[in-house]
Amino acid sequence: MSLPESLGRLRRVERIGAGGFATVWLYHDNELDSDVAVKALADNWSQRLDVRDRFLEEARILRRADSDHVVRVYDIGEADGTPYFVMTYADLGSIAARLENDPQPSLEEIVNLISQAGEGLAVLHAQGVIHRDVKPHNLLLRSNGNGVPRLLVADLGVAKAMLQASGLTQVVGTPAYMAPEQATGIGLSTRADTHALAAVAYRMLTGRTVRDDGLAGLIDPVAPPPPSSLADVPPAMDDVLLRALAPDPADRWPDIEAFTRALAAAADPEHTLLAPRMVSTSSTTGGRATTGGRSTTGGPRAVVDSASKTPDLVSSGPTRSGRPLLLALGVLVMLAVTFGIAYAVTTQLR
Repeated sequence: MSLPESLGRLRRVERIGAGGFATVWLYHDNELDSDVAVKALADNWSQRLDVRDRFLEEARILRRADSDHVVRVYDIGEADGTPYFVMTYADLGSIAARLENDPQPSLEEIVNLISQAGEGLAVLHAQGVIHRDVKPHNLLLRSNGNGVPRLLVADLGVAKAMLQASGLTQVVGTPAYMAPEQATGIGLSTRADTHALAAVAYRMLTGRTVRDDGLAGLIDPVAPPPPSSLADVPPAMDDVLLRALAPDPADRWPDIEAFTRALAAAADPEHTLLAPRMVSTSSTTGGRATTGGRSTTGGPRAVVDSASKTPDLVSSGPTRSGRPLLLALGVLVMLAVTFGIAYAVTTQLR
């Protein structure tokens, strides 16, 4: 069955999405004259208490987030035994739909949308929640009145609290975007979401997914080709994305905000005109040192501003290591002169 034609002051308009666990409907709020989305648990799952609890937990997480970049929940209820919640309506669809209409967005738009997604995910991470299924279909777009869409992170049906993540046994997510560690379902951290968001950025930049061989590609993952080898992408973005996509979570950016900041900096047209970059991974690769710009572990390198490490200047004078030798030579010259003078005086006296 579907939800009733009306839910109080809400009038049903049409179905706008359906998945394995839930269906999303467009309703119109007659009193406020605005559209809202209503997500309802599928009939075949409504009698499962564990599934109902997870559905309600999604609503609670979204409500607590209260972010401009996370779908907001306004109300919750039950109709004829079917639980539902009322949430923000994304009138511009999803990034997946956006890519179908325009497979190659501008670099500026891509960085803007990925940065917004990072803001929303950072809010969830601050609350101790891992999304676990970041992909173009779950990143929604809403009109913002200024011509720039507002991105909303959505669909937290498989989200999990970090305190429980170490004991997960169920593999969830979308293989083309999920982190390799999700194939085992254990030992997850927020860096899994960083990998997934980087995979979305990779898809938007290159038109290709990071992998297309399903779960098998997560067992022995290999790094994808650098984005700049596939599309007109600033080469500076290669290191940023490949680091975020590193198979080992310890080699990725420390948090999703560090990734989005680095991505925005690499996309800046003035980036290549800045001072030379120095390499430091003291706080971003689990304490692994780097040598000559390459990680000693072979993983992607971390790039920081050169102002944090100033190279020694070349002096026109002698170095410290050469001063003892000059001093010794001076002493020998003085002794030679003294000996010469003494010899000459002695000769005259004779």
